Amino acid sequence: MTAPLWTDDLLDRMRGLGDPLADAAIAETYDLGQQDQVRQALLGLERNNDPLPTGLPPQVQRYFEEAALPEWADTTLMSRGRTLLGRYENSLVSTLLCYSLVACYSCGDGAQVLGMSQRLTSGVYRRLMETSQFLVDVLDKDGLGAGGKGLRSAQKIRLLHATMRYHLSQRKDWDSAWGIPVNQEDLAGTLMSFSVVIPRGLERLGIDLAEEDRDAFFHIWRVIGHVLGVDAQLNAAGFDDGSALSDTILRRQQSTSEAGIALTKGVLDFIREILPGPALAGVGPTLIRHLAGDQTADLVAVPPADFSQLAVGVGSALNFGYGETSNTVPLAAKAADELGTVVFKAGLRLTNKGRRYNWEVPTGLTQAN
Repeated sequence: MTAPLWTDDLLDRMRGLGDPLADAAIAETYDLGQQDQVRQALLGLERNNDPLPTGLPPQVQRYFEEAALPEWADTTLMSRGRTLLGRYENSLVSTLLCYSLVACYSCGDGAQVLGMSQRLTSGVYRRLMETSQFLVDVLDKDGLGAGGKGLRSAQKIRLLHATMRYHLSQRKDWDSAWGIPVNQEDLAGTLMSFSVVIPRGLERLGIDLAEEDRDAFFHIWRVIGHVLGVDAQLNAAGFDDGSALSDTILRRQQSTSEAGIALTKGVLDFIREILPGPALAGVGPTLIRHLAGDQTADLVAVPPADFSQLAVGVGSALNFGYGETSNTVPLAAKAADELGTVVFKAGLRLTNKGRRYNWEVPTGLTQAN
């Protein structure tokens, strides 16, 4: 699909489309009053080759049978693409926090879903670590193979999206002008925040990806987009088309919102918590503005960048010194490396006592559920 085909007419229609397969599974679960039983049954479903629990409602059983890897998934490409995690794990995680998520939050209508569901405004640390864990589940060695956890994580996230759609669509304060909750345009934009935005972020950190590596990485996320229920019309076939789709969605959807500002504040608070001390206080705002750009950062009320403060903080933390703080790419790269290093060390210890995060299918929208 080429750029001119990402039309406003197509994307307008996609804002009115959910996910029929997952929506049918969740609707049946609630119709039968079995939401608690299904949630408990799926808690132990972690590895891709784990057998499904017995006694699932028929539509849930059908969902897991059909929400599988597509026939066109290229194992050679996926094997190459996943190596980016081993080479650039710290930068990948920092790009996720300071670029991918913030780009999503800058889309005002889509941010309403997360704001109203409280999945990131309540228990923000846990939700951010879950998202980081998903990145690792998908890109880990054999993450999408039989012994991995990427497929099961994606299947549970898709049901989580359907649960959010189920509840939010029934709320009187949901504005139909926002589109269906977790609609196809928002799903595609979120997918591009991984497949397109992360390679762009790595480039802005001075990492020169080979085109073959970038395309292989994109293919992994195209496969995951299929599992997540992204409509085939919006699951771009290659990086260039994905870039055009991402830019089009941002052009259409970026606007300031209270929800987006609150969600971004959660990211900044998280970064301050895991990088303690006044010397590193500028890491979050500076990285966000360097990666996402001032226009996006302004929409979600990110404070000004402070490269001079960041230079002192990074220099003391990593023993790197820079004669000119205007050399922002290596400076930002070192800050991103520092942040990524502690996310799975201090971050995990802080929020889950060092244990792995597992995605759960909720019975409601708040953390308590």
